[in-house]
Amino acid sequence: MKESSAEPKLYGDYFYKFFQCPHWIWYDIYGNKEYKREVPPLLDLIYKGKMFDAEKGLAVHKKFEQINPELLKDLDEAFLATLELMKQGKNIYHGVLMSEDWVGLPDLLEAREGPSSLGDHYYVVYDAQNSLELRDEYKFQLIFYSLILERIQAVRPKEAYVVDPQGNERSFLIDEFIDQFHLTRQQIEKILNGEKPAPFLKAGCKRTPWYSLCVSETQGCSDISLIYRISQADQRRLYEIGIKTIDDMVAADTEDLRTQLEDWPFDKIVRFSNQAKVLTTGQPLIVRKPSFPKMRYEVYFDIESDPLTDVDYLLGFLVKDTKTGDINYKYFLAEDKEHEAEAWRKFLEYLAELEDFVIYHYAFYERQVFDRLADRYGAPASLIEKFRENTIDLHVKLVDTAVLPIYFYSLKDVGAYLNYKWDDPHAGGAESVLWYKDWSRLRGEVEDPRFLEEKSGLQKRADEILKKILRYNEDDVRATMAIKDWLAEQKPHKDRERESLD
Repeated sequence: MKESSAEPKLYGDYFYKFFQCPHWIWYDIYGNKEYKREVPPLLDLIYKGKMFDAEKGLAVHKKFEQINPELLKDLDEAFLATLELMKQGKNIYHGVLMSEDWVGLPDLLEAREGPSSLGDHYYVVYDAQNSLELRDEYKFQLIFYSLILERIQAVRPKEAYVVDPQGNERSFLIDEFIDQFHLTRQQIEKILNGEKPAPFLKAGCKRTPWYSLCVSETQGCSDISLIYRISQADQRRLYEIGIKTIDDMVAADTEDLRTQLEDWPFDKIVRFSNQAKVLTTGQPLIVRKPSFPKMRYEVYFDIESDPLTDVDYLLGFLVKDTKTGDINYKYFLAEDKEHEAEAWRKFLEYLAELEDFVIYHYAFYERQVFDRLADRYGAPASLIEKFRENTIDLHVKLVDTAVLPIYFYSLKDVGAYLNYKWDDPHAGGAESVLWYKDWSRLRGEVEDPRFLEEKSGLQKRADEILKKILRYNEDDVRATMAIKDWLAEQKPHKDRERESLD
């Protein structure tokens, strides 16, 4: 059902939802709730990149007043309480901003010296995030809050801010992005008024409660967005030249497309064409034969991290001895942030002992975390060089080598295509974080004298959760090995000539 008010309210979190999936807002208002899955609040925080326990984290670096959480049940009352604190010049955590049909719940409102309708001070807005990354969904949400502030205090802040758990801040100039913001706002307002966005499937759809509908509706019309790595701008461009479906792309001549899309790299056109063809045939296309170094030891590496508390808690890897055929799973676990350095040290010691090896990982994250931990805790230059010279990103290798009849090329998507089965088919990195938090909580209760009588049962539950964490990580590295083994067997088929990316 549509909201009963004449003008649907525009909320700040709509900007985040819009950038994840253009249909999310529409489904929330007009969709059949039977198809909506529940996303645990902690999982939602992970997806949004939010600071865990932001109140506690911000309190280390900022002084502020907090709006009574009970007031948030009535946003009008919470806004009045926020406005009263604003008149007093207080910094405000989890205030509520309202103006006509605009409603915002910023993490922090900070008072600055300068004239406004409030007096000799005005406000700027902060978002508490785990990193200082400024993606559009973060910037536009902050711009939205800043424009509501302008209506309230008659002064538009020049900048908006992101703050991380260490108290580091990053700002941007609002006016530099104001035009793009208003274009996005207008698109969202059309959705609020009942205009359903064009079909589009993107990786962000997986983070929504409506992913199953996104897939089924996009498949139902065979929309061009089913092609891997097509952006919404690409989709609009292809629509303009009459290519709206997978079949349209298959039927199109790549040379004709090159003429019509002269500003696109030709390898992008060919890639899209090949992807459309394999989605139609259901058969993979091998563009070129991949090459891999022959080493005694193949190490398949995967890291589990908790972004909410900034701890890389599990360094897991599968070691295959190509001479004997032995395969062993190993790991270094950080029980908490304080033990992260110890797990890192043990990993480096293991790495120092390895000779004649190659490390395989899937996507860029493992390299990124290695560099982060090396910066944080240090590492011998020789080991850093050893790691970097002996690692291969299998995601890059796969995309360079093959075109698969799937919509996404994540480890889980590719592994599933190759028939690798995870012990828990619904598990992912975010779920592992939830298990890790449960395990940490149970470990604390085991050591707490207040739970002495329950100690045995608590320990058993903690052990079971740890097994789930380790099993999921082991599944990830075994799936990584399955991808490498499959790739190593592939070569182009002469009897199925396709245009290559060369």
